Amino acid sequence: MSSRIKIRGIYSTALTRLLLDAGYPIVDPSARILHRFAMDRDEGHCDICIQDRQDLQGVILCGPPENLCQFLTFLQETLLDAVLVGFEPQQGSDTQVKALVEFPGMAKSSLDQLRQQVTPTVKRHHQLRIVNSKALEKAELQLARSPHAKEELEKHLFLENILLPMEKSGVVKLEHMRPSGKAMRPREGMLLKMDETLLTFKRFFMKGRYDGLDLPIASGDYGITEIVEGQWTVKHSYFKKSGTLIGEYYNINTPVEFYPYGARYLDLEIDVVKRAGELPFIIDQNKLSLLGQKGTIGHSLELKAMEIAETLMKNINGHKG
Repeated sequence: MSSRIKIRGIYSTALTRLLLDAGYPIVDPSARILHRFAMDRDEGHCDICIQDRQDLQGVILCGPPENLCQFLTFLQETLLDAVLVGFEPQQGSDTQVKALVEFPGMAKSSLDQLRQQVTPTVKRHHQLRIVNSKALEKAELQLARSPHAKEELEKHLFLENILLPMEKSGVVKLEHMRPSGKAMRPREGMLLKMDETLLTFKRFFMKGRYDGLDLPIASGDYGITEIVEGQWTVKHSYFKKSGTLIGEYYNINTPVEFYPYGARYLDLEIDVVKRAGELPFIIDQNKLSLLGQKGTIGHSLELKAMEIAETLMKNINGHKG
């Protein structure tokens, strides 16, 4: 029998649609959910409680381990890039645990589409909910009155709340999330150019070695990073002070999201590397496999990341030999 689920937070409408379609009973819905779905109130016990994470980039699931494991499998089968970033005991309970789940770019987009089946919803709804909830609510009230203005409202929201603040700062920060849910040291650089889908920024290096390339960094070396919204890869090109190419590093990750500070994605461990004048090669495939074995990512996401790496290898070989 399906777990009985209580939902609160910014993903509640989309998740309610998803779970009702899958046959999950929804317990103690909020007044808004009761109205939107014309549901009868069920105030019985719940097996799993879903609530927002503090950073709103996903949810916290609370419940018995066996219920959570079954439900996590369902989430990862239906939201391709949903990632389990941690388990921890529930304070004051010997039988309940908490699971922390990240909803990256594709999961948010899927949830946007589910929400749109229920109520007027703009593109990037859940992303904008994190960035500027008031501006989003105002736009969706307008959308309810003027459905024909959808594309114009979406463009305006994206420009005003994400692109212009980034352009004004002139600095791009990559929020590079590990599969553990922790961010790596921010990678910051000078914005070179941007449009609605592409960011390019420049970084300078001082010392150390290039990760993956296993080559030394010399004073004056610099990197150019290209980020495309929604892409499963981020390309880093490294150059000597003279402008000579040292090599390229293709990070494979969940689809990139743009934010006012730059971009965010979750690293899928596997990468493709190419030293200048050499053939490309894949690194850290074993780390990707381990994510699948641990249940951090679903099987479909593991296959997707591997497919992206292999396609990238063929494309690089086809273009550059």
